[in-house]
Amino acid sequence: MLERLSTNVTLDQIFDDLYNLISEANRIPLTDKIIVEESDLSAILDDLKEAIPKEVKNAGKVLEDSKNILNSAREEAAATVEKANAEAEHIITAAKEEAERLVRQEEIVRQAEMLAKDIKTSAQRYEDEIKQGADQYADQVKTDSLQYADDMLGYLGNSLQSALRAIEENRSSVNDERKSLADVIASRVKHVVPQEEEPAEPVAAEEKPADE
Repeated sequence: MLERLSTNVTLDQIFDDLYNLISEANRIPLTDKIIVEESDLSAILDDLKEAIPKEVKNAGKVLEDSKNILNSAREEAAATVEKANAEAEHIITAAKEEAERLVRQEEIVRQAEMLAKDIKTSAQRYEDEIKQGADQYADQVKTDSLQYADDMLGYLGNSLQSALRAIEENRSSVNDERKSLADVIASRVKHVVPQEEEPAEPVAAEEKPADE
């Protein structure tokens, strides 16, 4: 879980770089498009591709560690039972030898067998408790790992949605500017007054000579 904090910082930095790249990109006039350097975008995508597998690798490492812990607990429980059985057998053997030395006193043998049985029962109970605790711990680790993976995927999805919303906002701003420019152009055309033609001069009528 310690890797989660450093990885989140890395992802935050990657998305900050993506937002900066979008906000600082040059816009194509009269369009809803922006110009982004291919090398800058490729570098950000490469960082993102490198960061995501780290999360998957960390989750796999947690699961592997839980398996190792479970195996170690089972081995410890098995070793404890084996040691208890060996001690029980030793007690029984010693008790039988002592009973035979004391002309096989049945009471001594019976008590020794009861003691050995109690030791075996306690050892078995201890083994069961160890296994139960190890299984519960492994289940909790798996649950936490899956929750952690789900949180990271949700975080990644929200970040991508934020980036898409930023792009849509930039497109809306460009469209607003384009509409404003179109309105200005239309207003200028409307105020242009066409030049009126000058009226033609009247042609004087030709006077007839007076009758002599």
